[in-house]
Amino acid sequence: MNRKRNTSKFTEPLSETVDRLVQQNGGWFNVIGRMTNTFDQALGKIGKLVDCPFPSRHSATGGKLDFRFTDDASYEGRAICTCMQDRGMSAVELLVEDGIGKDYTSCMLEIFKALNPASSSDHVRKETAPVVRPASSGMTQDVIAYRKEKLFLIARDLVTLDHPSAAPGREYFKKRGIPLNSNIHDVRFHPGLEYWVDGEKGQEKKVLAGVYPAIVSAFRSKSGVVVNFHRIFITESGDKAPVSKVKKICAPMPGFAGSSITIAKTQGRVLHVAEGVEKGWSIHLATGESVKVAYSCGSLPKLHVDKAEFDSVVIWSDCDPVNPKRNRKSGDGQYFAWELARRLYKEGFEVTFMMPSGNPENVKGRDWEDVIVEEGVLDLKGFYYRLQTLKSFAVNGGVNKRHSSAA
Repeated sequence: MNRKRNTSKFTEPLSETVDRLVQQNGGWFNVIGRMTNTFDQALGKIGKLVDCPFPSRHSATGGKLDFRFTDDASYEGRAICTCMQDRGMSAVELLVEDGIGKDYTSCMLEIFKALNPASSSDHVRKETAPVVRPASSGMTQDVIAYRKEKLFLIARDLVTLDHPSAAPGREYFKKRGIPLNSNIHDVRFHPGLEYWVDGEKGQEKKVLAGVYPAIVSAFRSKSGVVVNFHRIFITESGDKAPVSKVKKICAPMPGFAGSSITIAKTQGRVLHVAEGVEKGWSIHLATGESVKVAYSCGSLPKLHVDKAEFDSVVIWSDCDPVNPKRNRKSGDGQYFAWELARRLYKEGFEVTFMMPSGNPENVKGRDWEDVIVEEGVLDLKGFYYRLQTLKSFAVNGGVNKRHSSAA
């Protein structure tokens, strides 16, 4: 039976029509600003971190200084945040998240109605926040030189954690139940780093909020070059500093994508991977093997592992609560960790996936540092027994996949 097709008055697909209208109206940044005021702060600082406009997608931090629009002209309108998947969100996805339309199609229709001269658009904002783009979307030699100098100024005052002046750093780890030893690798101590915050609304200049001791760890690129620093601001007594965001990274150098912090390096060909310096150190104390960590769960999927150095990788996943606003059944920690596991398995590594069992679905449960400390794992004699004990706290005793060339 032939079904009669209705003749459309439109001569092209809706997506093409909207794309054309967007370009006629100055691009996605201008269109986003016309559709909603939710992203005005980020639109005024393209490429720079601002508070996430969706704090409910975050934990207690609320997404402070986690959100930015990319300054890559090839992906205009795309936003990046720790509450998003690694690729971030497109302009349309952001508008849907903000409640403009219930899905992709209905959002595109709303944009069409707003920008189409023949339709009524009285509800659309006539005056929008100014879009402030960086002078260049690429990392110029001047930018690279400036960032390199900033990293150098930090590096010149770093000392090892066994240095007499590094007592606050040693106390910080001790209070967490994971005391230091000489195996700790690219983790150092700085006696006093400046902590800067954004000025009052409408002010571009940063404001110095204080000077604090800091744990400073080096991100190394695939080639082993230091491309960034991770900072944990603490007090002289080894507690977390009284600041809005205790952990920060500096502006990255080229090669930052896929980089990681080497917490410990041993002679074996097994690598343990986790998120966070403290967690990574606790895992080394429990296993006695090499450990690398990512800055956040969102950066895990791209973390580089050298096949010439390692055969097996153990991924220590968090078990985050499921966010009802995500289109997936798992929390961020396990989702991104599993993405890394899938990639490494395809690359030929033997992969073991460790995720804490017994964590509630609707709230954040214990991570592996919590398990190691609270269960007294470091009191056990021998790395083998420590690892076997940790497997008893993992979902399915740890999920192991051995790569097969025939697979």
